[in-house]
Amino acid sequence: MSVFSFKKEVEVRVVYNDTRYKIDVSEIEFGQTFQEKSYPVKTLHNQSSFEGSVINRANPAEFSLSFYLVKEDKHRVLFDRFLDSATFDMYISNPGGAPSGVLPDPIPDQVWKLENCVIQDGNFEINKSRPLRLSISGEATKLSKFSDAIPGGSDPAPTTSTYIVPTLTTLTLGSDDVSSSVIGVTVELQNDIQWNRYDTLQGAAAVTNVATTMYPSAFTQGKQVLGGSIQKYLSQESTSVLTWNQDTALRLKAGNGTQGLDFNISNCSFTNRMSAGGIFGEEYNWRMTQRPTALSSVITYTTA
Repeated sequence: MSVFSFKKEVEVRVVYNDTRYKIDVSEIEFGQTFQEKSYPVKTLHNQSSFEGSVINRANPAEFSLSFYLVKEDKHRVLFDRFLDSATFDMYISNPGGAPSGVLPDPIPDQVWKLENCVIQDGNFEINKSRPLRLSISGEATKLSKFSDAIPGGSDPAPTTSTYIVPTLTTLTLGSDDVSSSVIGVTVELQNDIQWNRYDTLQGAAAVTNVATTMYPSAFTQGKQVLGGSIQKYLSQESTSVLTWNQDTALRLKAGNGTQGLDFNISNCSFTNRMSAGGIFGEEYNWRMTQRPTALSSVITYTTA
């Protein structure tokens, strides 16, 4: 009988610095495509209008996933890799008939490996009625079926997941407190990742099958862009609508108790525009302009 895989059952493990972490994801997508290059096949003796093709190069693999920023430390590895753009390996498995590690297993796990993953974009989802969540997307050098034991030691000991339904304890722009009548807050980080050229004549000549396909191996990181928006209801007392500033501080704390996110930005530019919906509103759109030595000094994720 055929055995099929269902995405809702997958388990995700990240291996970084030879240590394994198990990630509880709410959404995940991944895949990889190959490039086909066509060429004319006309000759003096055959004027065919058809073209031949060759496939010898893979595009970078792609992935996207969402996970909750819980009070426990279990998901910090991906939060940190989002800020520092360091690479890691990801293993996506669909459990077979028996729990992991139980032998003999008549239906072994199906495991996919994403090699040298790097996170390119991400959104911090901050909503007063939902738990804090981080959605990320990125690329990797290669996606393949994996049949060995997942490295990095054993899985971490099982722990509970305590969700953080945030309150905006601090939301200021410069000296102005803008935390009242807030509808929504978004924060997005973009990492400019450019893969180094990996298609060469020598490499193409060596490609004879899928196993010898040319895959990307290294990348160069360019600029990082941190920005977001603050949507509010427009009160009659508001004096900030239809304004802008090129050099002001932004402080945003969203959490529960001492756990949660803290954005401490000394310099940002912003514009504030009016929105005429069913209820008039105003929307700040901001972008960080300071140059921190590391984003970890600007964005803090505090766990229990």
